[in-house]
Amino acid sequence: MGPGQRELNDFELAILRRIAANHPSLTLQLDEILVLNRTFTGAGSYTEFFSDSKSERNTKQHFGLDALIQMPGVDNGMGADLLCLDGRPKCLEIFTYGGDRWDGWNDGFSIDGVALDR
Repeated sequence: MGPGQRELNDFELAILRRIAANHPSLTLQLDEILVLNRTFTGAGSYTEFFSDSKSERNTKQHFGLDALIQMPGVDNGMGADLLCLDGRPKCLEIFTYGGDRWDGWNDGFSIDGVALDR
């Protein structure tokens, strides 16, 4: 996926769908999410989402992925955490376990041993 891509990639979408399975209020929002920015850290990434929320409440919620992401070349696996502001997805953090490094490529991933349709 090239720079400036505003749509979710298959990897991000698979993670968000898995999180939304336990938090159904997120499901309806998945088709509306626009990517604002992606930052790769070498041990994971941050995907920030555009939000047009005008609320002044700024309520924060964190939803963790309840499964292990298996990625070729990442021996200890990966996890993810979604930050929502005022009920809307704001940032998806993807991270490695055990000090592993990740180059940002996501070909061949699975979640809990289940390869997802892409």
